[in-house]
Amino acid sequence: MSAKLARRLRASVGGFVRSARSADRMSPVMAGVLDLLHRHGPMTTADLAALRKVRHQTMSTTVADLVESGLVETGPHPDDRRKKLNSLTEAGREALARDAEQREAVLARAISESLSKEDVEALTNGLAVLERLTAALDERSGGTEGPFVTGDW
Repeated sequence: MSAKLARRLRASVGGFVRSARSADRMSPVMAGVLDLLHRHGPMTTADLAALRKVRHQTMSTTVADLVESGLVETGPHPDDRRKKLNSLTEAGREALARDAEQREAVLARAISESLSKEDVEALTNGLAVLERLTAALDERSGGTEGPFVTGDW
């Protein structure tokens, strides 16, 4: 039973994430990097690559695109001159906030237009269960942060 439930949960959540992203303006990869910089502060490209579980070269390309777009800036590392720190620009913070607001508006509209009062109550209760499950998964993984959720997990 739990394997079937796990498969259904993964498929449901994956589909939900892809559908919720339909209104996003930037790619999930770019949004994921901006989100990491927002939550954790400036970090090196190597650190970003490790958190996203991608090759350094792949992350270098993403960071270069974000710098070119004016969403990220690079500066010297305070402890190691050989390294550069990537950080959000004000434009990066604003773009991240706009995407979050847009996604939340789409979700709020879908909730209000598609769900009954009972469905909203069930969803609220289900979110508490999902939050507990997320905490259990985080605990099992040693609290290490995985990649920003993408549609292909």
